Amino acid sequence: MARYNDKPIRREQLISPWGVGAIVPFPNDESVMIAGLDVWRYREYEEFIVKDDRLVKWLGVNHLRLPPDFRGKNSDSINYNLTIPAVRFPNWYYCPHCGTMEKTTYYQGQIPRCSKYQWKIGNKCDKNKKYARLLIPERFVVVCPHGHIDDFPIAEWVHSKSKTPYNKDTCIIRRNTGGVSASLAGVSYYCSCGAKRTLSGAMEEGALAKIGYTCSGSMPWLGKYGKSGDCGAEDIRVVLRGATNVWFPDIRSSIFVPKDSASIARKIKSILDKHEDEVFSSLDNGKLSPRIIEFVAKMEKVNFEELYEAFNNRYMGVIENDNKETNYNEDDYRLEEYEVLKKSSGGDVLEFHSINYSIEVYDKIVQNHFASFSLVPKLKETRAFVGFSRLNPPHSDVFEQKKMLRQPNSDDNWLPAIEVYGEGIFFEFCSEKLEIWNRIRGVQERVKKLDRALSNSLFKLEGPLNPNYILIHTFAHIVTNQLTYECGYGSASIRERIYCKKVKSGSGREKMNGVLLYTASGDSEGSLGGLVRQGYSGRLENTIMAAIENARWCSSDPICISSDGQGPDSCNLAACFNCALLSETSCEIGNRLLDRALIIGSLENPELGFFNT
Repeated sequence: MARYNDKPIRREQLISPWGVGAIVPFPNDESVMIAGLDVWRYREYEEFIVKDDRLVKWLGVNHLRLPPDFRGKNSDSINYNLTIPAVRFPNWYYCPHCGTMEKTTYYQGQIPRCSKYQWKIGNKCDKNKKYARLLIPERFVVVCPHGHIDDFPIAEWVHSKSKTPYNKDTCIIRRNTGGVSASLAGVSYYCSCGAKRTLSGAMEEGALAKIGYTCSGSMPWLGKYGKSGDCGAEDIRVVLRGATNVWFPDIRSSIFVPKDSASIARKIKSILDKHEDEVFSSLDNGKLSPRIIEFVAKMEKVNFEELYEAFNNRYMGVIENDNKETNYNEDDYRLEEYEVLKKSSGGDVLEFHSINYSIEVYDKIVQNHFASFSLVPKLKETRAFVGFSRLNPPHSDVFEQKKMLRQPNSDDNWLPAIEVYGEGIFFEFCSEKLEIWNRIRGVQERVKKLDRALSNSLFKLEGPLNPNYILIHTFAHIVTNQLTYECGYGSASIRERIYCKKVKSGSGREKMNGVLLYTASGDSEGSLGGLVRQGYSGRLENTIMAAIENARWCSSDPICISSDGQGPDSCNLAACFNCALLSETSCEIGNRLLDRALIIGSLENPELGFFNT
């Protein structure tokens, strides 16, 4: 593998936007691809281990590891091998002076220099390598939705309409961009054998299939050239190497939330030891008696659900194995966070601290719509890189691409991750109010429109959309926009974490109806406290009401509010960049499933707005 000691990358960037399999553009037109995890040869020192047992268990790995930070040769620290390996990609290069093209290999360490004659004019670039011009990587590559990537087949493309076949030993290809057109027709390739062709039509669907090109199955980041792939010819696309659809990271995040503070955990253990014989001697058909445990919980003044779970774990002899993958989905994973966020938990000395406030503390204007608010002055988020996709963003809870991060026969079982610290505000919606609102016919009709749009997109869901999710998601967006005006953070600095199922549950009543708006940075000190301050009584009500009032009119209305589908894959109704869309780094699902009408009502039916009253 080629190693680049003089080109530092921040460790956050090795999660996104330049993780394994991504093309990294460096100055002076140098382009490399980050190699697979099995060749990241830095040792597992304690300072690189990310401690988040809950996330490790969910992802089914041995541990999470921070990407290495940059340390110079004169560093006084331990002698780590901190260089991230990479391969050179693309392999086709051209000279900016004479246009002559050369093909390198994945493992060439230095940028190639031009040393060939310009066959058509007769001039040459200086053959002395000290002064020869550096070559520039080709701008176009070939990708497929299965994750493969390869060089644009220049030789095959140029000779596809020529009677003379390509001979790599005798043919010299020259690239020319001197055309009068700014389109692909302005990029031409000329071969010394007389063949020539422009790039016109190369990005059209099926263009490569017409010249007999099939997916090579190449995975340069793993050192695999590939001879043939199982991808259909119609799936292959020619794209710019710097295009956003060349590499989409699949990142799974986790808010570090302790289930109990240390004192509560010790108290529950003491209750278990004290009442174990009493509870286990009153089994009902081999099962624990909820009535007995509820009596003990009231007597000892602890939460019944937590005590019941603790007794059940002890009775069943459950021994958790942190290295095994759990069988629950992301909704179950977030439910654990939701249960902790809606109450006061943690403390200043811990890595998580939430303070729950009853809704009665706030103004009556918000009491009918929310159950409580929690201020989170201290939180830690872990973001783990589990895979990537090409052409289309990841759209599944299954870690389908995890196998692409390293060789199939690799014994390593870890993933790169980073930790960020910050603060946030948690909004818990009133479940009873949401149940009444769900029965409104207009709400159901608008959600069906999004269901139809979603069925034609890549984001498939197993069941009908949950109106609560669309409502809470849109609410998070408009409040984030308002917070940017009131507490000074940029909209890209505030992220959402929605605690609500995207699909309706079978029971009809949802377990989670909330959202956490938070800001986080790589500094261990977190952020500045302005977001939590905005959540206090007397301030938060004004923020919510101002956000709702601003959402009543968009500068694109009446077109926006009357839209039957807009945004990515037409998966939004009344939502555009003038009213409800955010930076894509802030939104969990890429600015999809938004509808401002569910907040404030539509022109024809104002009553369907949850906050219309």
